[in-house]
Parts: sequence; structure tokens; C-alpha cells
Amino acid sequence: MMLAVPVAGRAWFRLNAEWVLPGVTVALVFLMAEWVPPEVRPWLVGLALFDLTVTAALIASRTRLRGERHPEALAWVLARGVLVAWLLLPLSRGWWPVAAALGLVGLGVVAFGLTRPLPAGAVRLEGLERRIVSWSRVTPRSGLGAWLAWEGAVWAHLLGRARGPSGTAFRSSTGAGAAFTLLIFLSVMEAVPVHFMLAARDERAALVHLLVNALGVLWCAGHLRALRGRGVVLGERLHLNVGLLWTGSVALSDVAQVQAAAPGEAGVLRLHRQARANVMLRFARPVTLYGFLGRPQVTQAVSLHVDDPRAFTATLDAARQ
Repeated sequence: MMLAVPVAGRAWFRLNAEWVLPGVTVALVFLMAEWVPPEVRPWLVGLALFDLTVTAALIASRTRLRGERHPEALAWVLARGVLVAWLLLPLSRGWWPVAAALGLVGLGVVAFGLTRPLPAGAVRLEGLERRIVSWSRVTPRSGLGAWLAWEGAVWAHLLGRARGPSGTAFRSSTGAGAAFTLLIFLSVMEAVPVHFMLAARDERAALVHLLVNALGVLWCAGHLRALRGRGVVLGERLHLNVGLLWTGSVALSDVAQVQAAAPGEAGVLRLHRQARANVMLRFARPVTLYGFLGRPQVTQAVSLHVDDPRAFTATLDAARQ
């Protein structure tokens, strides 16, 4: 069925061409490897790698709609082919020119993405929000660039090198850090006994397990520091940050209404889910905030919790006038 003559349109052919046809090439290489001299096998692997990468990318480029032919999508096809070859064809694992060529493709995608113009109003942004918007140009469809900018902020806060926006900060005691504290505790409790159990069987596996858990603990610690240093700040813009769980800002002129939050109101984005919201903001136009992993969320109203809602409301009203 999968190798039959395509009769269901271009999408059906693209599925077969990008996945099944290169896969058939790999299967043929495995079958022919037993019948050819050892010195010929690297050539077979090279042909299979070419089919998995270059041929698949050319097929993807010719069968996709014009709007889908962008460097990011073709780079993913090339990376997928190299990964499949690395997993299935051991002879290709030591070919450093393949990794170098893939790295050059990645650099080309980044360079091409950074030539795209910034969205309107991006010059007024600052800090992490501006980095997310800037790197979103590199991979606008997969969100990989935004995730890398967001992930870098985690380690920047861990090392104490991150700077928050300037202005009047309003404290929010929401208990959001309890989840990361619990993750740190559970990671340590799990890592110690499992490490010694693995060390008795395989020291390398035990070392890898310990390293992964240590990185996880440091990652959670970075989030804890971000929660202490990134909150609601009123400056030239209203910054609606909740650690690295939410990042964004809005122009003061776009704040249409400030009122007490009503529980369970539809269409309102809750920024502090661990505490009862006591302030709700409505905007004159849709606003984009960036959540976990830098994922964008468009909303026209948010609810939040501040320890002193009266002071926040009075200060915001005075700044809007």
C-alpha cells in the first residue's frame, strides 16, 4: 500500500517520498552489505546517507507548497536524515565532515533567520522578551529559537547574570517556587540511592545518571532564583513577569481597564495559578505573553496576584494619566 502509485495527491506522495523511499534505500544497503567486499561498504553507506539527506530535502522542496518551502523545514529534513543514518548505519558515525556540514546548515538557517525584520514595536522591548522575539525569527514555525532564548535565561539567573526591567516592583507571594523546591527534593532523594545501585553494575551509567540529575537540580534552582527576581514591574511599560513561567510587557496606553479579579471569568489568562487573583487587567488590543519554554500566548485580559493590590492599582492608574 505505502509503495503503490500515489493517487491521493501531493501530501500522500510527500509522506512516501520523505520517509518510505529513503527507508527503502537503507534496507537495500543492509541486504547488499553481505554480498559486497568490505571496501565497497562505505560507498553504500555514503549513498544511503545522501539519499536520506540531500534526496529527501530535494523531494521535500519540490513537493511542498510554496509557503512551506523555508530553510527551517529543509534543515529539519537534513538533520532527521543524519540522525537516522547515525542510528542505523554504524559506519557513518565517524564521518566528521557530515557533522560539520550539518553544523554549517544550522548556521545558515540562523543567519537567514536573523535577516528577517523584527516585528513592529520590538525595539521598545527589553531583556528576555526582546531576546525571545528576536530569536523567534530564526525558527518561527518550530519555536526552537524562542526555546533556546528562554533556556539561556534559566542558566543566566542561576549564575546571577540576569538583569530585570527597571521600575517599581510589586511583590507577589504566590508559592510558585514550591513546585521547583519539591522537584529538587525528589531528584536528590532519587539520585543518591539509584546512583549507588547503578555504580555496582555500570560506573558509566551511574555517572551519566548522576550528571543528568545534577543538571536537573541546577535547572530548578535557576527557576527559583528567577521567581525571586522577576515579577510585576511598572516602569516605562508594565512588565508582567512570573519568574520564567510568564514573560511579557504591555504599553501603559494599551491598559484599558484595571479592576478586581472575578474568579472563573472566561477569556482571562491567569498568570498566578498558585494563588487567588486579586487584580484583572484588560487591554485595548491583543497582547502576546511568553509562557513556559517561550511559547507565545495571545490574550486581551490577564489576572494576577499582588500582595498590595490597592497600591498597585493606584500606581498604575497614576502612570496611565
